[in-house]
Amino acid sequence: MTKAGSLRKRYVAFIFKGPELSEESLKKNLYNEALKFFSEFGLSKVALKLVSYNPASCNGIIRCERSHLDEVLGFLALLDGSDTRFIALKSSGTLKSLESVLASSHSK
Repeated sequence: MTKAGSLRKRYVAFIFKGPELSEESLKKNLYNEALKFFSEFGLSKVALKLVSYNPASCNGIIRCERSHLDEVLGFLALLDGSDTRFIALKSSGTLKSLESVLASSHSK
């Protein structure tokens, strides 16, 4: 039995292609673009959160509401700007299963 109103999460491992950004800069830019894309109400339903980002390997993990995973993947694909790109590697319900994906993407 789950708590009423509890967040059902999905995690998305990604690679960031673009200029070098700190975790804080990437988070700020990601949230600003998400606000434009989803609007305030939509962003609150999607529950987007940057869980982690490693500037050295340019990869990280984003969390979202499970029922809005397709919308978040579409948002990441549409962020394909002239100098920045997010490449979604894999989505999962747990962080542990994404660790191996991020480790293998760093070694390539």
